[in-house]
Amino acid sequence: MENNNCTRDSLKKRAKCKYAQKDLLRHLIKLNSPYADKYDDTLQCSSTLIQNGDQLTSRYCNHRWCRICNRIRTAKLMKGYKNALDAMVDPYFVTLTIRNVKIENLRSSIKDMIATIRKIQDLRRKKEIPLMQCIRKIECTYNPDSDTYHPHFHLIIDKENVARELLEAWLIRYPEQSEIWGQDITKAFDPIELFKYFTKLTAKSKTDEKINVKGMLINKEYHYPEALDLIFRAIEGIRIIQPMGGIKYIKDGIDGVEVQTIEDVEQSKTIWMYKRNDWVDMSTGELLTGYEPTEMEYNYSKRIRYFADIKNTT
Repeated sequence: MENNNCTRDSLKKRAKCKYAQKDLLRHLIKLNSPYADKYDDTLQCSSTLIQNGDQLTSRYCNHRWCRICNRIRTAKLMKGYKNALDAMVDPYFVTLTIRNVKIENLRSSIKDMIATIRKIQDLRRKKEIPLMQCIRKIECTYNPDSDTYHPHFHLIIDKENVARELLEAWLIRYPEQSEIWGQDITKAFDPIELFKYFTKLTAKSKTDEKINVKGMLINKEYHYPEALDLIFRAIEGIRIIQPMGGIKYIKDGIDGVEVQTIEDVEQSKTIWMYKRNDWVDMSTGELLTGYEPTEMEYNYSKRIRYFADIKNTT
């Protein structure tokens, strides 16, 4: 259990996260999935806040797909790896990919990718070449047009020459599965990007309606509950964030119960219950944060699409 501070504004951001995922979670719960109870656990994540004076107690689900827990996890990882990132002389982002795979090959493909990058590091050790100093993350996205899955690595790695050596070794080991245009090396200016979600919760199809976003026409993105469930199951027990080359491993778990000190909420003894889009004092009707979803946020949460919907549009 940790003690830290929170404000009404930080609680409003938590309310936004909770609102953004609730419709998707309800659809995930309805699937014939062994994870149904876990999705329900996430739906209940931080639903009840117990205030005692200026102390606020919350319960978290600690699941990888939870937006609320991922906000905490991202902050924890950034703090934990700050010294290692600051020590990098010349950090670069590297993306390593293979060709999209069908769901039945997703888990084995991810395991093979992990084994491959370990072999590349082990070969450097055997040749007495300086080890890669890096932090590696697995990501996976869904392509509704081909009904395939795209597992890939994102890394922050020290020194451009080491990044290019890694890319060359990767292409040698995947000559028929990876293409040079699918890989990327770029200067790392914002390391926090590495620690965000391991999968996007939405995907877009080339055939979907286009919308105007900041003057650009892009395809609408939809939640695909069945695909997300299959990704979550394929990645079970596999470490998402992995440091290499002597960088210290930081545990990314979250305490099930957390106590925070509220800085700008009147002290009281209150049980706040989450209803619709905010926490409510059931005895007075008072709202804790005042969060109201925008029209864009409302519409975003409603974009649910199933495999059968894809077949009907093709």
